[in-house]
Amino acid sequence: MAKSHTFLIFTNFLIAYLFILGCARDVPTNSYNTLGHGDATPIGSNFTFLCDPKRASDLVKQMTLSEKVLQLGNTNRGVPRLGLPKYEWWSEALHGVSNVGPGTFFDDLVPSSTSFPTVITSAASFNESLWKTIGQAVSTEARAMYNLGRAGLTYWSPNINVDVEGTEDFKDLNSRPLKVSSCCKHYAAYDVDNWKSIVRESYDARVAEQDMVETFLRPFEMCIKEGDVSSIMCSYNRVNGIPTCADPKLLNQTIRRDWDLHGPQYTSLGKKDICSDEHVELAREAAREGTVLLKNIDQTLPLDANNFKTLAVIGPHANATAAMIGNYAGVPCKIVTPLDALSAYGEVDYKVGCGEMKCRNDSLIFPAMQAAEKADATIIVAGIDLSIEAERGLDISFAKANKKIGAILWVGYPGEKGGLAIADVIFGKYNPGGRLHMLPMTSMPLRPVDSLGYPGRTYKFFNGSTVFPFAYGLSYTKLNYTLKSAMRSTHIKLNKFQHCYGIKYRKESHIPHCPSVRIDDMDCKEKINFQVEVKNAGDRDGSEVVVVYSKPLEGIEATHIKQVIGFQRVFVPAGGSKKVKFVLNVCNSLRVVDYNAYSVLPSGGHTIIIGDDIISFPVHVNFSS
Repeated sequence: MAKSHTFLIFTNFLIAYLFILGCARDVPTNSYNTLGHGDATPIGSNFTFLCDPKRASDLVKQMTLSEKVLQLGNTNRGVPRLGLPKYEWWSEALHGVSNVGPGTFFDDLVPSSTSFPTVITSAASFNESLWKTIGQAVSTEARAMYNLGRAGLTYWSPNINVDVEGTEDFKDLNSRPLKVSSCCKHYAAYDVDNWKSIVRESYDARVAEQDMVETFLRPFEMCIKEGDVSSIMCSYNRVNGIPTCADPKLLNQTIRRDWDLHGPQYTSLGKKDICSDEHVELAREAAREGTVLLKNIDQTLPLDANNFKTLAVIGPHANATAAMIGNYAGVPCKIVTPLDALSAYGEVDYKVGCGEMKCRNDSLIFPAMQAAEKADATIIVAGIDLSIEAERGLDISFAKANKKIGAILWVGYPGEKGGLAIADVIFGKYNPGGRLHMLPMTSMPLRPVDSLGYPGRTYKFFNGSTVFPFAYGLSYTKLNYTLKSAMRSTHIKLNKFQHCYGIKYRKESHIPHCPSVRIDDMDCKEKINFQVEVKNAGDRDGSEVVVVYSKPLEGIEATHIKQVIGFQRVFVPAGGSKKVKFVLNVCNSLRVVDYNAYSVLPSGGHTIIIGDDIISFPVHVNFSS
């Protein structure tokens, strides 16, 4: 029995700074300013954080050169004679309040904070409401720690990475924190770090302007316009020879003028808001929603605890603690390991199998094999961790092809309650619905170059082979789609200030009379409306991620294969159905970026794809004067 019920859990614990700042809109003048290590200093009545550029400029003019120098870097020393207090800018809160930066610390008063799954796991949930709830929970604990003198108000989170998030259309995972100041980093084209001998401090990212506008800048624009962050951190690298922290176009023109950077509001909280039962349960739910079922031969999973009473739990991550919470982590409230959680379901024989991630000592493998032979089911918890990750992916094609491995789960870095989430999924308390959102890192250029055998990068352009495709994920139940209604055309009348714009087509392609119109010249109020019914034809409740793509017209040169334009995660009870409505902006959904880095809306027949080509329908764009 053990050989036919062996499965793997892959984890990713398995598998000089310059800021551009906005202005807080409403900060009480009696707020406390924290340098760190318990040094909380009241802000005097002659100094507030209220947005007043003229006042800020006047304050800087009154400083001496040496006083200005003392304000550079993450630790500002303050200017007492001007009523300017000292302040530590550096705090981190990517997936929970962290003590990585000197602005935050834990002690007897605040010994811990909730450690949520890292964003590589949360992103796999494809659940925007979950991301917002996590962001609000993290900011609640951050603000409470500030009020207790254990943290600052400025947090250098979230991190933006094109390959990890997989799409420019993912919303900021910690968007709208409301209670503290968030910061998106690293801006821009900063997607390689310790990869193929690249050193981030000296790396010069050679990026086409087309790629900058379409992919590398887009997430930061969304951070500011939709996530409402109050600051942006420039990256360590250069872009096309210019250090990003010294590029006036990136810093002044794009961020301040084009995107109108501003900031959030603040509020007051206390110790009871840290490690609350609600937040701890949210960490467990986030780990469950981010779990991806990659393989499940003959319904190997879920296990029935009545039939599988002895478990061989094997692998260096089976009893993982710190490895589960990844990097940018603080002190978790209480970690539950996979071993702890699985022990509640039966008799467990735990064998480490390998003493460390690279498994250079195979002396521990034989005892693990013996345990597997005796058990009703064998659970292997394996993968990589931060000691060897270094921006690299994990090839699990061997596990996909091995018929003796009945099921594969991917859980990323699932946070402090990751062990409970893993056990919930294995024993059927939770039906997995997560989706993969990563493709292999190749090089900085996004578009493929066939003559060089270069396959491109990200799901939008990559034309090579994959072990599992983008947005792949299985369920314990069967879910079917039906298109209930759809708008199949849109007519846009151009005014005298709007003009047709030529874009490059392949020679054999038909070129429309009015090929496209630049989006900057349009009002862009038109919508695409359609409705999909998701029916659960199985006997288990489950969640389904409905992913919607647009595919551009055939023949346009150097554009994407497809792009995500929307997604919703919906819960559908066994035997039930759920109607999912999408109302999407035409310009955002059907746009392409041409060689000159202009965003344009092409005319003609675009294609809307729902799911993995489960349903598709055309949408025609017509222009007239």
